[in-house]
Amino acid sequence: MAGRPPLRIGQHGKIARIPLGGDAYLARCRYRDDDGIVRIVERRTPVDVRDQHGKIAEEELLDALAARRAPSEDEIDSDTLVSALCTTYLARLQEEGRAANTMSTYEFALGKLNLKIGGLRLSEASAGRIDTALRAMSKQHGPTMARQAKTILRGALAMAVLVGALSSNPVNDVSRIRAKNPPAGAKALTGDQLGTLLVALGESDYCQANDLVDPITLLIATGVRRSELLAIRRQDIDLDSGTVAITGKVVREKGVGLKRVDETKTAAGLRTIPLPQFALEMLKKRAKQPRSGTLDVIFPSAVGTLRDPNNFGKQWRKVREDLGVADSTSHTFRKSVATLIDDEGLSARVGADHLGHRNISMTQDKYMTRGRQHSEVAKLLDKAVAIKDE
Repeated sequence: MAGRPPLRIGQHGKIARIPLGGDAYLARCRYRDDDGIVRIVERRTPVDVRDQHGKIAEEELLDALAARRAPSEDEIDSDTLVSALCTTYLARLQEEGRAANTMSTYEFALGKLNLKIGGLRLSEASAGRIDTALRAMSKQHGPTMARQAKTILRGALAMAVLVGALSSNPVNDVSRIRAKNPPAGAKALTGDQLGTLLVALGESDYCQANDLVDPITLLIATGVRRSELLAIRRQDIDLDSGTVAITGKVVREKGVGLKRVDETKTAAGLRTIPLPQFALEMLKKRAKQPRSGTLDVIFPSAVGTLRDPNNFGKQWRKVREDLGVADSTSHTFRKSVATLIDDEGLSARVGADHLGHRNISMTQDKYMTRGRQHSEVAKLLDKAVAIKDE
């Protein structure tokens, strides 16, 4: 009678979900380690997390297995697990200095992807299997996460092509992931609307109580990113020259918490921005207020620590409808500044420099409002195609 087929190095057996009571589970399986020994590996549902069917415990186990054996580039071959290769790829991104938020997002997406195809070997990772997995992710978790998983797979499998484990990257043949209802994106506000909002901010008890008046004022004045806004220190502001230097951002790092880093989303994000008079007047008044905490950021939390960009966004969403801008986000002000720059006839390069975009095309395609009427075109045509009276 044939026995149980042996596990390959880096391969796991069938995962068992064992109920522990109270909506908690234990996920357990056999796993063959690098030394050839098969061991039992198990993970439990995290504390205070409801896990009705044991799926979360299994995800924890798969994450642990993926991290247990991450092959180096000279170990990658046709038998390497897709999950292990993706883990190696993410480790490379981290070594290259990829942002903590990006890494956290990719790690979460990889955990979901591993449930679909993490157990496949490279020789089994066909375009068809990958396409099926990504479409299932899109249906279950949304197109954004599916695209993130596709990005991870593309980069990881490109490594396999480079070392000769694959002849071509199967992700190149995968269908494009489309959303049923593509996001409309932030809608720019006009100059008049921004002026009205500035008045409404000052009259809002909620905005005053939660220190939203000054931060939103500076967003309107600069169009900086939310993470950049909350990283601005007193030393970054030059009231004499009327400028603010964008020198870093606030990020949340897994296992560490909030931290200020001396970098921005792109190298172009490190910039100095001239300030309009209404922002300078606000900053002069704020400079006279008592300082809170030891970090010297101008917009700290209520207890003097770094202010969480996500919590800041939640506070804004809570009050924006009362202020007459129900659909706005912090990104609305960024797009509004870009659109005003465009309306003034300034070049896309000016917009890119001001907003900290690496590529001018990003400013043109994503930030400068499209679909507007341009009466000057009709006037130009009247002038160019003059019809003489008979």
